[in-house]
Amino acid sequence: MSEFLGLSITDNGLFTFDKNSLTPYWHQNDHKPYFIYVENEIAGFVLLRRYPECKSIWDIEQYFVLKKFKGQGVGKRAFQQLTEKYPGQWQVRILKENKVAMKFWLATIESIVKTDYLSELAIDVDLEMHFIRFRI
Repeated sequence: MSEFLGLSITDNGLFTFDKNSLTPYWHQNDHKPYFIYVENEIAGFVLLRRYPECKSIWDIEQYFVLKKFKGQGVGKRAFQQLTEKYPGQWQVRILKENKVAMKFWLATIESIVKTDYLSELAIDVDLEMHFIRFRI
């Protein structure tokens, strides 16, 4: 995200974040943390939640696949498994500037619902993002 948000690292080479933002993922039923594995190796993670502005929508808060696993279908398969486990209304939010992520998400979502989705630009908190919404 530093590429798009201009995030900086600390003097010890780490990115900072509000650790409390992860607390709901271990204490609230409407937040679901997942690791993505390839065989026995962690390949990424997903933070899935009910969207705060509309609790009937499953929302990908964070989705990350290590570069080592990109282009191998790992992210697509993990997302397909999530949508099978949690049917209903879904949305994915992508930073407007992140064209690589947009390409991935459109291809992944189209592999699941074909063209039965809505994509629009909107403001989320203070950032303009693509919202892709669909139903499983």
